[in-house]
Amino acid sequence: MTDTVRPGSLVTVWEGGELMLGVVAGEEKRRVRLILEGGREIRVQPARIGWEVEDGGPVPGTTVEARRQAGRRVEHIERDVAGRTQSIDVPVLWEIAYEEAANSARGRTDFDTEELADLALDDRSGAAMAALVRALRADGLHFTRKGERWEPRRPEQVAELRLERERVKTRESETSSFFEALRGAVRDGQLRASGGEFEARYLEALRQLAIHDEDTPEAARDLALAALEASGLRHDRPHEGAFRLCRLAGVFAHADVNLQVLRYDLRIEFPPAVLEHAAAAARRGWSKEGREDLTGLETLTIDGPSTREVDDALSAEPIEGGLRIGVHIADPGAWVEPGDPVDGEAQARGLTHYHPDLRLPMFPSVLSEESASLLEGVERPALSFIVDLDDAGGVRASRVVRSVIQVKARMDYDAADRAAESSGTWAGLVARLVRFGDLREQARLARGAISIRIPEIDLHVGPDGRVELERIDPASPSRRAVSEAMVLAGEVGAALCVASGIPAIFRRQAAAELPQGIEGGVVSEPIAARRVRRVLTRAESSVRPGPHHGLGLPAYVQVTSPLRRFQDLATQRQIGAHLAGRPAPYDGSAMQRIAATTEQVELEARRAERAAEDYWMLRYLEGSVGETIEALVVESDPRPIVLLLETLREQPLPSLAGVEAGTPVRLVVQRVNPRAGLLVLRLADG
Repeated sequence: MTDTVRPGSLVTVWEGGELMLGVVAGEEKRRVRLILEGGREIRVQPARIGWEVEDGGPVPGTTVEARRQAGRRVEHIERDVAGRTQSIDVPVLWEIAYEEAANSARGRTDFDTEELADLALDDRSGAAMAALVRALRADGLHFTRKGERWEPRRPEQVAELRLERERVKTRESETSSFFEALRGAVRDGQLRASGGEFEARYLEALRQLAIHDEDTPEAARDLALAALEASGLRHDRPHEGAFRLCRLAGVFAHADVNLQVLRYDLRIEFPPAVLEHAAAAARRGWSKEGREDLTGLETLTIDGPSTREVDDALSAEPIEGGLRIGVHIADPGAWVEPGDPVDGEAQARGLTHYHPDLRLPMFPSVLSEESASLLEGVERPALSFIVDLDDAGGVRASRVVRSVIQVKARMDYDAADRAAESSGTWAGLVARLVRFGDLREQARLARGAISIRIPEIDLHVGPDGRVELERIDPASPSRRAVSEAMVLAGEVGAALCVASGIPAIFRRQAAAELPQGIEGGVVSEPIAARRVRRVLTRAESSVRPGPHHGLGLPAYVQVTSPLRRFQDLATQRQIGAHLAGRPAPYDGSAMQRIAATTEQVELEARRAERAAEDYWMLRYLEGSVGETIEALVVESDPRPIVLLLETLREQPLPSLAGVEAGTPVRLVVQRVNPRAGLLVLRLADG
């Protein structure tokens, strides 16, 4: 390595990690000006200059032609160096150097560049050393560089590196073949899979991206994006493109596969041992011992027409100065013991999952839809909340009992609403329940409760894949009555747990500061409802009681859906054990663990359900492409959002910037891509 460089000399220089040749044109501000092949000029620190390959020669001027002449000089020497490089047999050089190092009495391990150039070319000139360095770097196998010296690798190291190179070559070859197959699949509509190892890795990465989108592990995401880019497939979102490639490869069975089941690893089938245990429990039956006979009550169930897990029934009797309401909750604990196989599976599932295209029950159907379900005309064990109310809806007295009931009739909400206005068999009972619902809601509102009463949409997908929208009327008297009955049972159950020191899972909600101009109570206008929902805090589960401000209650437990929610089952068991004079099946720590695990399950369940509903809503809107639909601007700041009036879907629409909230608009559905979550709308002309 020279300490000084002379203008006009042709030298080696490290540039961009490569050893290059250049003519010294001078020095400026402690940097050397060099002209490289092609006349390109660079400025480098002197330390990057290597060997002098050719001394003397004309000093390049600053004109374009002068740089070109210097570049041609470099090209001439480059040809000489390239020829020398090709003549170097690196494996033979390695054998000589390794043997010499092994036989060295002083334990020699490395060589300088001049020594190796002498061994390889019998020449220590700058050109020879430049050729040697290029040959060794191109080989990259037999020697390792240590500063300005070179150490021959051990034979086993060379063998391992050679094997790794072969692996890399194989991987690159298989990857190239797979990418070509992907391009063919995009063109022909089907992937001709080879079954190779690297193909499988890419397909798994694409599968993960399709399922997990932004939550895909980085390594898998990088592989999937490389495959997606190589395929040439046009797509709206990476996860959507990955899904389409997977479909071409047969990874997913059909275009409407429910990816949320895979994303959240939802349990579809019950293990055989669980099904066998559930069937045996159903055959064994249940005992009436210690239960109060309430079969004489006029009791009915009011649910949606498609409900299969019937876990609550209602009764209502007139009493002097008020009403006696019975809220009777199915008691699956009569069949399922804590810790048995069915119970373990139910706790792992946490709840019943409801998606537009599927339902994943918490219990096997032999229990949830048959033996433990409150079916019409058969006796069933229950946990009954009997509450005496005054004419203002206030609680005069209450008791909770382990009971036996018999449902006298089953109705859906529409039938119950009609019955309340009729003179039929159940008109009086339903009318009393409707009156109860009105009284209780007014009583809670007076205590600061908030009731958001706006329409909702329930999506259903039929066996033929057809999407149906069911509009839920918030003004339905029977829906309000059922809702108030569930809240009342939760209020009474919480009071019992607090008074008796029963470990339970309470639902709490902190008070929220309502938006300006909204006083709470009943909120029935969509813009106001949106503003209220934005400030309401999410209710939380806790083993410590506390106010639930949204319901206007000092304490509240969820206990009315034990067939569909494990938290309800756990708290019901606690209350039932207390009433039977038995020790509680769970202590405080156990209830805390149940609350923590099931809370996470419920959070993920809500995410999965929202994502599934969003997909199927867009599938429904595919049928409206090109059509004009009605919408309402429900937010203008910080970004415009519209509410589509038929589907009640909220959609950002930047083109409406400046349009005030509350403005009705007509929109054209331009494009829909359900798998990408894409809906493109524009203002209708005129």
